[in-house]
Amino acid sequence: MFKVLATLAAGMMGIALAGAAQAAEPARPAAPAYAGAAVTGVDYVGAATKASPKVFAGYHISKSLALEGGAVDLKKGYGMYIAVKPVLPLTDKLALYGKVGVAQVRRPAALPSQPTQPAPLGRKTDTGAYGAFGLQYSITPNTAISAEYERYGKDKPSGAKPDMWTLALNFFF
Repeated sequence: MFKVLATLAAGMMGIALAGAAQAAEPARPAAPAYAGAAVTGVDYVGAATKASPKVFAGYHISKSLALEGGAVDLKKGYGMYIAVKPVLPLTDKLALYGKVGVAQVRRPAALPSQPTQPAPLGRKTDTGAYGAFGLQYSITPNTAISAEYERYGKDKPSGAKPDMWTLALNFFF
């Protein structure tokens, strides 16, 4: 529970900082829409960390505030989120951001006893808070890389843990 509260507090602080920075910036960036692909490190209860693909897309309402949604493959399930993303530019190429929203994680009702066995029938869906924070570096005006920490809901007794690290490539258009 403490991890969820800490992530949400960091996101709320980012929103406050972005709101203060927004007053001095133009109403909208040159490329308001973006999409990207990422590699996420997912920890599994009782297993090793595995790399999983993630896709996301968003739209900048202003230079320092965006709406974003995405999905991550959890091997035997998936996670989806929609969030508000405040952005605080640190330099002309580097920015700090946070995300606060809601996530849904779908996973098997029970994990198989052997990794090679198929997942049992039945799915369990959890909906909860989503939070993230990270750094984004602009390579060109239309591309950027980002590294972030994400939290999808609360701890679960089986399956993917809610804490994930992500490395992403963003495309602005």
